[in-house]
Amino acid sequence: MLLSLIRIFWWDELVVIGKGHNLAERRVLARLLRLRELEEEQSRTELEAAVGVRNRVRVELAEVSDRQTLGRRNFAKGIAARDPLGRTGAMMELERAREQQVKIRTRFDASEAEVARQREEFLLRRTERRQVETLVDDQQAMDVIETARRAQQMLDDWYGRRGTKETARGLSASAKNPLAGVLSSGTDTES
Repeated sequence: MLLSLIRIFWWDELVVIGKGHNLAERRVLARLLRLRELEEEQSRTELEAAVGVRNRVRVELAEVSDRQTLGRRNFAKGIAARDPLGRTGAMMELERAREQQVKIRTRFDASEAEVARQREEFLLRRTERRQVETLVDDQQAMDVIETARRAQQMLDDWYGRRGTKETARGLSASAKNPLAGVLSSGTDTES
């Protein structure tokens, strides 16, 4: 249920991104990135839990194997000591350990499969987060480029207006004094 809601949310976010609203895109991408980070963290937690279960089952399997080894030793001791009760107890211990080993082996295989599934899901979530991070980084780079472009445009406009004013001032000064342009051009003969 949660996964389907997340998928629907993700699709809605993409529809909003496609409309081209820069501020809205940044907000949507930031929310989507946060959502992907949360999904990845949840998946990591589930993976760690599955690994913990697998490790506990592995310990149980090792304990049962140790009990089988102990049962074999006790059986060998019962044979050497000609103790029929010791051999019988050892056989019962061996049989119980084998039964438990089969059950635990089944649980271990299932836990291994669960760990593999959780690992795949975690890697998928990590990939999704990295994809959104790439989009966020691209958006930030585009914002920097756009800011630099606007700053350059403002500077160009300022220089353009300044040049127009100086030209207008220069024309009005030359109209009043025809020699002003010649004198201000830097032809100084007295040096």
